[in-house]
Amino acid sequence: MQFRYEAQYVAPSLQQKVANGTIIQQRALIGFVADAESPTDAYLLPVRVAEIVAAECVAEVFLFKLRVTDHVDLDDYSLSRAEIATESRKAIDKIKEGNGVYYPALLKFPTFPIRTSGDQAQLWISVARRLALHPYFEKTYFMRVDQPVHLTSAHEFTFGSEGRLSLGDLQPARLPVSFYAQHYVEAPKIALTCETDGRFLRISSDASHDVALRYDSTEFWLQPDASSFDALTHVTIRLGPEDNGAIPVTSVTFPVIIKHSRVRLVSRVIISALGAFLVAAPAILGLHSSLALRIVLAVAGSAALSTGSLPLSGGHADTGSA
Repeated sequence: MQFRYEAQYVAPSLQQKVANGTIIQQRALIGFVADAESPTDAYLLPVRVAEIVAAECVAEVFLFKLRVTDHVDLDDYSLSRAEIATESRKAIDKIKEGNGVYYPALLKFPTFPIRTSGDQAQLWISVARRLALHPYFEKTYFMRVDQPVHLTSAHEFTFGSEGRLSLGDLQPARLPVSFYAQHYVEAPKIALTCETDGRFLRISSDASHDVALRYDSTEFWLQPDASSFDALTHVTIRLGPEDNGAIPVTSVTFPVIIKHSRVRLVSRVIISALGAFLVAAPAILGLHSSLALRIVLAVAGSAALSTGSLPLSGGHADTGSA
């Protein structure tokens, strides 16, 4: 996740930490803030905890790259918009007191009554319910994409420091997705879809689900295609109506690296070399050697060459609704 701020929106103390590099690997609290100057409608809600993996200033613009970690526990927060607005006004005033003025990106802020322990799915729902109280999100469908897991085991695939998911060329993965909305709408039709490039990474489950509930969970199956080289592709998960309108579209895209197996590549080279030798063996042995032996060697060599030149594929998972 990346945030960009013009220098005027970054507190001087944070600018200094970016300059000397001490902000890297520090924890950050991501929040939603609206109407910060309003005496009655201010809205401040902590949303997510993250780790800062990179920060720099380029042409008076500060760039922050974050790796999101935990959701926050908002059980101590009211489910009343008016009460949240009242507490938000107090928190923003404290931020101004500690920093002189209000900055969207800062180091000094009051302690919020939050925790990060607990079931992450439930914490996410808790955050979504309170965000949906604000007019900006009242018609929004919220979406949560979990860590991909192996198709046949509980092994989780991890994202690298640059936010890239790495999959082996024969490592199919399940991508769990959940969604939530404060209000269900019958029209326009809402769909949850998954898209890939279709070449290096395919979807081996249903690629689209019609949304007929306020909240539910499903999963998409991802099937890497074997190739002779590493490939960089992407996955896009989209939730919303087909055409942009009154209901906002929620979308997330992340890069995926498909890594070709070096062991299988070496095996193919060895098999091909062996096949070439066996095909040439009858000529090396000469006409005085056994005809049957020469035929067997030639056939075996041809089979080895064919095997070595075949594209490796792990097969395709059965298509079905996840």
